[in-house]
Amino acid sequence: MSNTKRTQQSTPPKAGARPSIRVDDGLAADLAVLMSTGANLSDAIRAAVRQAADIHRTAWANGVVPEGTAPRLLAYQLQQQRTPSDAPASAYDASTRPRPTGRPIGRRIPAPPAPRILRP
Repeated sequence: MSNTKRTQQSTPPKAGARPSIRVDDGLAADLAVLMSTGANLSDAIRAAVRQAADIHRTAWANGVVPEGTAPRLLAYQLQQQRTPSDAPASAYDASTRPRPTGRPIGRRIPAPPAPRILRP
């Protein structure tokens, strides 16, 4: 038995690397939710990491937090998808008038900039 203590990798893995992580109950449950949409394990992990990285890039590019600092997500907005049951059954159900919208709350931040490739 070795007394060597394993340390966390402090640099991002290179493209093509196969990092390994321990899957605990919480991560397994989170991955199950993402995979329930039909994504495989790799795609679920890629999508989650990409979304988290976009949040960081957007916060840094807009000066919300200093670069290198993890932003705290306070809210999010989801795009609603229409389902066949949402489709109007008749012309009377289809409204041509726009739905009233409330006043915007907070500050609208533009999309994140394109990711930068870090080279050593």
